Amino acid sequence: MRVLVLHPCGAVVTVAVVLAALGRPAAAQVTEVEATATANVGYSQTSRSFFVPDPMAQPSDMPGDTEYRMFTEIRPGISMQTGSPRLAWRAGYIFAGTLSLVGDSLSAYSNAASGEMAAVLTPRTNLTMAANIAQGGTSFLLTQQAPDAGRPDFRAPGNPNQISGTVAESLSSEVAKHFTLQQTLSASANMPQDSFAERNSAVSAGLGLERGFERDAIGVDVHGNVSWLRPLRTEQDPYKSYTSSVSAHWSHDFSLSWSGSVTGGVEQVFTDTGSRPLAFLPAGAASLRYAPREDLGFGVDFSHGTATNLQVGSISLTDRVGLHGNIAIDSRDGRALAFSAGFLHNEPLGEIASAVAAGTGNAVQVDAGFVTRLAKNIMGTVRYSLAYQYGQGGGLPSQLANIFFIGVSGSIRNTERVQRPVPVRGHRVDGNDSWGLGADEGSPPVEPAPTSTR
Repeated sequence: MRVLVLHPCGAVVTVAVVLAALGRPAAAQVTEVEATATANVGYSQTSRSFFVPDPMAQPSDMPGDTEYRMFTEIRPGISMQTGSPRLAWRAGYIFAGTLSLVGDSLSAYSNAASGEMAAVLTPRTNLTMAANIAQGGTSFLLTQQAPDAGRPDFRAPGNPNQISGTVAESLSSEVAKHFTLQQTLSASANMPQDSFAERNSAVSAGLGLERGFERDAIGVDVHGNVSWLRPLRTEQDPYKSYTSSVSAHWSHDFSLSWSGSVTGGVEQVFTDTGSRPLAFLPAGAASLRYAPREDLGFGVDFSHGTATNLQVGSISLTDRVGLHGNIAIDSRDGRALAFSAGFLHNEPLGEIASAVAAGTGNAVQVDAGFVTRLAKNIMGTVRYSLAYQYGQGGGLPSQLANIFFIGVSGSIRNTERVQRPVPVRGHRVDGNDSWGLGADEGSPPVEPAPTSTR
């Protein structure tokens, strides 16, 4: 069975339930605690549009300007992690306080909290739980994620402070030799910081069956999504959107360095905005990855299908392409480079074009981060992020965000061991790019991922 993977964000509130399911007390655990503090000095350029939610408004009715500023920022944070051969969990919190040195912006603050948990319930069944919540403006939301994890998307007009959160669960079980059944469930929400009532939310569920071979894996998946969305225009009432899909996927290891996957299927979308149900739509995705060693990797991804945007309250037909990679230049000095870039093109779904106007058009994203060790437990970072959206419907103006900063980060731990990520599943069929529960706890400490610039 392939090793289970969890992205670094997750929920820890279910640990007690999982421990009961394991049927025996967990082995003696040492909780690793790490406190970090980062100081950044940077420059940002952000376009601001004064959005008027009047259906008769013209572009001239929505004036905007571009804000330039120099700023200094502090980002203290703390994380805790513990684990046993059958259970691992991690929780973290980070605060960001920003003070403008040059420019008209006032001081600002942001917060982000996350947790993750993975457990082996039985020798054939694995469970993961994940949750995260973030509050803040464009600069923080763009840079609080790793530079190789960026993806293009549309942001709300005017770049307001946002609150967003996600909870996800995944259960994977080997139901027969070489056959794995996986169930997923997730919920997410997004809202302006000053108006909880204007939230958009979505709930998704999926079920998949996969057959594994030596170098191939094939499977079939069914997926359903329900979204509660609020269009930006005042004449539009909140509406629900229902999406269901069925698809097949194939993953293949071409060599020890190259691997890829292809997914294809059909989707059907219905919205209660007065339009009739849409016809079946084709959907698919493809990815190719090159990773000759653990500290070097590149990937390219493409996807086509419907996508829900909770920031602007829309569902659209989406084409997205992305490139990402990380390079460990010098592992002894912790010197590494990570990057991502992507392009997104959205089109309206038939008769509901007026409801999704804010989610149509094009978006570009670029991220790059460099990190190097300055001294023991002290790292230097350089980070650049760009987000640009244009050609949107409804007369919405283009929006641009440029952020660049240089920082120094220090950390203090209660043990000599460096925190490892919670067990993750990679992209390869043979699992060589992943590690899971049951790993040798006496193995040497592993340096943190060089892609993080927090």
